[in-house]
Amino acid sequence: SHSERAMRVVLVLGSVFTMLYGVVFAFSKQSEAAGNVLHKLNMWIHGIIHLIFTNETRWKHTKMDNPGETFAEAKRNGSAVVKKTIIFIRHGESKWNWVFNDGKSPLRFLKPSFFINLGTAMFWETMDAATGNSIFLDSPLSDEGVVQAQSLSNFLAQDGKADDEKVESFRQMLLGNHGESIICSSNLRRALATTTIGLWPRLKKGKDKVHVLSSLQESSRNVDTQALSMPNSVAPLPVTQATLEGFDSKRVFVTAENKGNKSICEKGSVRLFDFADWVFSSNGSDVVIAGGHSLYFRNFFRTFLPHDSKHPAKKHKIKNGGAVAFTFAKSKLGDKWVYIVEETTITPVHLGFDV
Repeated sequence: SHSERAMRVVLVLGSVFTMLYGVVFAFSKQSEAAGNVLHKLNMWIHGIIHLIFTNETRWKHTKMDNPGETFAEAKRNGSAVVKKTIIFIRHGESKWNWVFNDGKSPLRFLKPSFFINLGTAMFWETMDAATGNSIFLDSPLSDEGVVQAQSLSNFLAQDGKADDEKVESFRQMLLGNHGESIICSSNLRRALATTTIGLWPRLKKGKDKVHVLSSLQESSRNVDTQALSMPNSVAPLPVTQATLEGFDSKRVFVTAENKGNKSICEKGSVRLFDFADWVFSSNGSDVVIAGGHSLYFRNFFRTFLPHDSKHPAKKHKIKNGGAVAFTFAKSKLGDKWVYIVEETTITPVHLGFDV
């Protein structure tokens, strides 16, 4: 019967995969290339299981406490309020975006360019099997993404001031010339690359480092949101290495706060509150500059803006390579900390929202 033949095919394929996995595992102890292949196989297995079974996106901000109400109550109770400035930097276009997100219409998957890009990506995914690099897993910046990251760098390095006084103030914060600031980034390669390339006018001086945070990892089922980096490390960044003269990941990144890849059972909202806690508890800086992702940032605004807020940040993504600043406040209600994004302070610094 068809079902019996299908079962035999599954058993044969499963046996072949198990045998190949065993061979790779055996050689991984002696060969770096085999170790890279094994790591990628494990990541693909984890990524596919995560794709099917994760509950990462199964939460709604509307079912959480309303920051507008909880923060108002905390203030009425006389609780102290602490405020910091946060500047979000969204990563440039990734190679995953280059393959799958060329436009918003479902018809994009019927374009000849989609099949050409997909075939090219699959070819390089195969060729990179032994290098530890990947097109799909922890997807790196595309060529366009590098240009977008460089646009932020050019904005910071420009002669003269920005036309808007407030934007110029945030530009100086990004450069490290105004206020005490700390730089952090998601542990995914496209965010690390964009943060490093975009802030290179500052980072190349060697006075600042980028704190790698697993709490900023993107919230999505897709395998491109799986982190190749192991705990307390960063994955190789060949695109960044090729783009920046003098780049050395060991000198640029602080990896002690990278816990590695996200778990299958973890909800994305957990990382939002972990980051909120990190903003206030881990450093004494007035300004936190954070490189990360469109869905994560949009969820952050949805979670920490008042529920009745209609601000575009709750609906629209920050543009690739864009930067947006705002004031983030913390207070205490009873025995728990409460947070709020002050809506009137949200300011597009570079490119802004994709409205």
